[in-house]
Amino acid sequence: MAKWIGGAVWAGSWYLMYLEVTRWRHVKPSLAFNSDPVPGSGVRPRPGLPLIVLYIACAAAPLVVIAALAGQARGRLNVRP
Repeated sequence: MAKWIGGAVWAGSWYLMYLEVTRWRHVKPSLAFNSDPVPGSGVRPRPGLPLIVLYIACAAAPLVVIAALAGQARGRLNVRP
């Protein structure tokens, strides 16, 4: 079950990251936050919670899928007929 949920989060998060880079331009192609300072104010924009969660999902979802697949493979190796 975790591998399916992780796979869906993985695909969805990378699609959203693609949109962030190409359409919304909140993120640079290097996956760095696109933070142009506000002229004359000295205030630098920071990423909000949704973008931070997206970064975490992009990094954590592949790890969950790989761990679930490794656990499933290890379980198959321990079964004796």
